[in-house]
Amino acid sequence: MFKKLFTFILLFSYQIVFSDTLIIQSTTSTRDSGLYKYLLPFYPDFNTVKIKVIAVGTGQAIMNARNCDGNILIVHDQKREKMFMDNGFGLKRHELMYNDFILVGPKMDKAEVSTSESIHEAFSKIYKYQHKFISRSDSSGTHSAEMDIWKNVSLKPGIHSGDWYLETGQGMGQSLNIAISLDGYIFTDRSSWLRFNNKSNHTILYENPTELKNSYGMILVNHNRCNNLEFAPAEKLFNWLSSDNAASLIKSYKIMNSNVFYID
Repeated sequence: MFKKLFTFILLFSYQIVFSDTLIIQSTTSTRDSGLYKYLLPFYPDFNTVKIKVIAVGTGQAIMNARNCDGNILIVHDQKREKMFMDNGFGLKRHELMYNDFILVGPKMDKAEVSTSESIHEAFSKIYKYQHKFISRSDSSGTHSAEMDIWKNVSLKPGIHSGDWYLETGQGMGQSLNIAISLDGYIFTDRSSWLRFNNKSNHTILYENPTELKNSYGMILVNHNRCNNLEFAPAEKLFNWLSSDNAASLIKSYKIMNSNVFYID
């Protein structure tokens, strides 16, 4: 009798350990940077809550969260984040961190973008001389930021799609590989470039952290709309990720001795 009771207690305890599963719908750059593997094990409940990170483009991550397929949303597109909140899909939003976008290209730099005084000038040179430019074209936060730049200089590269303007519909890693193989220019976030191993003869040709600030927002999904989601454990993780402790850990994360993310 005692043996059966002891076995039951062990099984029950095991079920409790993994009773809560939390899903973070995330942009790919935060996952690919290695941040989650570094940061999440510091969460006090890491060994009692199963945390699953689903990394897709920002647009897809937002859609998944709207469909109640995630407890927390971490993306980098402030316009769409505001719409998400305004439409009642999120309960809380926190400015999690930021890094910056950069323009990468071949060291030969035939478009001479490295001498540009602004990202608008750099994009205009690529357009004028029609050098190969690789665009993710996947509704990601990076693609959205790229399209805002083209819009600000009143240029429509899409009319040259398949010629010098090449749309991959792929993630950052795949798109970077295509840019390398075709000797083209590409707009990317700094963390993805730091982690990318196949740099070949490509380098950063234009950077300006102030002009190209890339902010990541974190949103707690509105669990009142999503009866399938557990609220209390999700809010607890959200609050920890918003804490000074998590902020300090994020600031200390490095790739090849370079800081990756910053906190306002």
